[in-house]
Amino acid sequence: METATASSSSSPASISFYDFLDRMRNPASLDLVRSIKSFIVSFSFYAPNPESDGKRVQDFFLSMETSIRDHPLWAGASDEEIDCAMEGLEKYVMTKLFSRAFACCPDDLRIDQEIAEKISMLQTFLRPEHLDIPTILRSESSWLLAEKELGKINAHKAPREKLLCIMNCCRVINNLLLNASMSEKHVLAGADDFLPVLIYVTIKANPPQLHSNLKFIQLYRRQAKLTSEAAYYFTNLVSAKSFIVDLHAKSLSIDEIEFEENMQVAKLANKVSSSSLLISHHYFNSASCAGQRN
Repeated sequence: METATASSSSSPASISFYDFLDRMRNPASLDLVRSIKSFIVSFSFYAPNPESDGKRVQDFFLSMETSIRDHPLWAGASDEEIDCAMEGLEKYVMTKLFSRAFACCPDDLRIDQEIAEKISMLQTFLRPEHLDIPTILRSESSWLLAEKELGKINAHKAPREKLLCIMNCCRVINNLLLNASMSEKHVLAGADDFLPVLIYVTIKANPPQLHSNLKFIQLYRRQAKLTSEAAYYFTNLVSAKSFIVDLHAKSLSIDEIEFEENMQVAKLANKVSSSSLLISHHYFNSASCAGQRN
């Protein structure tokens, strides 16, 4: 069975993935391999439709879980071992289908661009006090770590690994809140404290293709795995994205005129920056052509 791109990490997830690939190379797995390859090939027969695509993948995972449980290669396997096999299957299938399934609609690209541009403008003036984040939660080191974790989301192709970036980011924030509550200087307020910090971290990180990454996880992460802690953190980031999309002066603790002026200045700066890039690109191309003629 052809190997999908994967990290060389020795994490449990990587071990599960390589164990799955090893079993798929066993001649006894030929029936499973055929089913997997047939599904991957057939996926391209359909026009992109995120909801239908997501249901098709989820149904395939459910049917394959039954097939794996009943297969001699997993005879006597524990639920944990079956789960590891399913994690390997999800990573393999979605890595193969990534170019077809990720941001497959023009609207996805447009929304990603709009969010990125709005965040870019907000970055120029938004401060923690605008989101009413208590002073005790303003930890630059923790925020930077959370930003870095969230910023990794676009580097992965498997839904689980993208979701882990979100969870790692949120765990950093959660630890910050727990440490603050233990200091006895701040009463933990749950989501009322958590979400504003996550919104601020998201704006500071401006992760690429935020909308498409969230949509990809929601559609293609096995539904049995979008529960408990994972579901809580994922839902909070979806809420953070929605807040940013709908954000206006009254969403923040800021004077409305000041907000509008800052947004206009940032918008103008973005236009100037874009124009400069286009001019530089034009001169570079012209110089290259002249060099080739000479």
